[in-house]
Amino acid sequence: MAFGQYEDESTALFFTDHPDESFSGWMAELCPKDPYYGSKPDWKPLLAQTFEQLNVYDEMILYYLLFTINSTLSINSHNTYSEMNDLMKKYSFLQLSHLHEITCLDDEQKEKLRDFFFFFYLYAHPVNEETLHACSFHTQHLIHTRTSIPLEDYFATYYDFYTTHRDNYVEQIVISAEEIQACKTLTLELLHAVEGRSPKLLLPSVKGLEPVIQLINDVDGMLKLYKDDPVAFCQIIRDLLTDVMRDVAFETNAGANTNTDNTANANTETIRVVAEGTSDNSRSYREYCLTVLLQNYASYILFFDFNDIRVFINAFQDTPKECRFIISKMFTDTIFLQKMIRQQKIDLNKYPEVTQFFNEEAKQGYL
Repeated sequence: MAFGQYEDESTALFFTDHPDESFSGWMAELCPKDPYYGSKPDWKPLLAQTFEQLNVYDEMILYYLLFTINSTLSINSHNTYSEMNDLMKKYSFLQLSHLHEITCLDDEQKEKLRDFFFFFYLYAHPVNEETLHACSFHTQHLIHTRTSIPLEDYFATYYDFYTTHRDNYVEQIVISAEEIQACKTLTLELLHAVEGRSPKLLLPSVKGLEPVIQLINDVDGMLKLYKDDPVAFCQIIRDLLTDVMRDVAFETNAGANTNTDNTANANTETIRVVAEGTSDNSRSYREYCLTVLLQNYASYILFFDFNDIRVFINAFQDTPKECRFIISKMFTDTIFLQKMIRQQKIDLNKYPEVTQFFNEEAKQGYL
């Protein structure tokens, strides 16, 4: 398989021998009949012989779950809404792979975060209400709650069925039996990451971002640094923030010159490249790392004590422009803090030192 882009710049994993067929989409023609549409269903699930407790409603939910897990390797950038959902889903996927190795949190804290991240992993797909609440963790295994069927067993059986009976579905299945088994292997790897049964996923390090990447890849190290020396922790963010805000300023200036003559455009681009000394991808990666680190601060620190936001404000309030940028970014890149604030019944009116730094988007979402 290899990654490829659609015309709208969304990305998917495609089969090299079938360039029009994707890892998440190859099974679209195999979608079960909708039991909610039309008369009362009078058929049995495809895998009823193996899973006798399964009904057609469960089958539909499990199909949605399989598609959701496979789509982890797709990038949807249709609009601002889909981009935020994509960010939240992949962030949650990353953190689910980290939780089992964290030692600074006790089991109860890790379970609360696991439920929180898994909720958003599904919610941001998005899935319907039934699918959102269809599964639960049993130790480090996800099960379909109503039937107690482990997702790993169901997905493996699903792939094996279509591998064995592929010749009966030649109108619906383009890929080979070998490729179906490759999909099975990849799906189960993704599932194990969600369940915390595989080595944690790591962001690749690049020159100049080593301290930031280290904190992202080692949550224990981040929590220890914040506890022992919050000033040093905030300084790492401040250093990264300086680069990100510079990137934003150059992008804004470049955009302001789009209607000037070709010479001006060329000069703007030359100035931007020389000043940055790096590529668009590097700038994007810097901003992504800032986003992840800020969401880690929200998820692993504010999740358990929202009052710690005052420590953060104290560290940045001497530079109001930067503080406004970073606080608004933390609150608006995802809706994680919205969920936390509602769950914990936090009154933001009691935090004027925070809300004074909200931009218009943050004000609309929280005040």
